[in-house]
Amino acid sequence: MTMDEHLLGVLQLAQDAGVIGNTDLSEEITRARVFVAALGACPSNAAVLDIGSGGGLPGLVIAHDRPDVHVTLIDRREKRTDLLQRQVTRLRRHQPGLSIDVMCADVRNLQGERTFDVITARSFGSPEVVVESALPLLTSNGRLLVSEPPHSDGTRWREVLLSETSASVELFPQDAGTVAVITR
Repeated sequence: MTMDEHLLGVLQLAQDAGVIGNTDLSEEITRARVFVAALGACPSNAAVLDIGSGGGLPGLVIAHDRPDVHVTLIDRREKRTDLLQRQVTRLRRHQPGLSIDVMCADVRNLQGERTFDVITARSFGSPEVVVESALPLLTSNGRLLVSEPPHSDGTRWREVLLSETSASVELFPQDAGTVAVITR
C-alpha cells in the first residue's frame, strides 16, 4: 500500500462516519495539499494548528506530507475528536512518530494559553469569525492559511477587518484551489 493509499484509508474513516461528504477523497487530498504548498519554507518543528478539524482536512494531510512539523487538530465536538484520534492512530501505523495532537475544545479557549506558527482553517466560518478566533493564537511572524471559495479575488477579507487587526492578506492560488495567507 502506498502512502497516499494509506492516507485515503484514513480519510475514508471520516467519510464513512459522515464527517466528510460524498466526494472524491483523492481530490480532497489534492485540495488539502494547497495548504501544504502554502506552508512553503515553514521550519521544522513549527507548531501548526488546524481549527475546526472535522474529518481531518487539511490537518491530517499536512501531518502526512510534512512529518517535520507538529500538528494540533482541534474541534469542539467530541464525536469528531474521537474519530480524529482513531484517524491519527491509523495514520501512525505507516508513519510512526508523527507529531499530532487532537484536542476537544473551542479554539477561542486557547487564546492566551498557546501560540502557533501556522493556523489552518477550511470551512470554519466567515472571515470575521476566522480572524477573531485565530489571529490571537499566532506567533508574531505566524501565518493564518484559509481556504478560499472558487474564483475568489480576496475581497471577502474586507480592508476594515484587516486594518483593525493590522493584518495583510495575499492569495496563494494553485490549480487545486486558493488559500488566503494572512499575516500580521
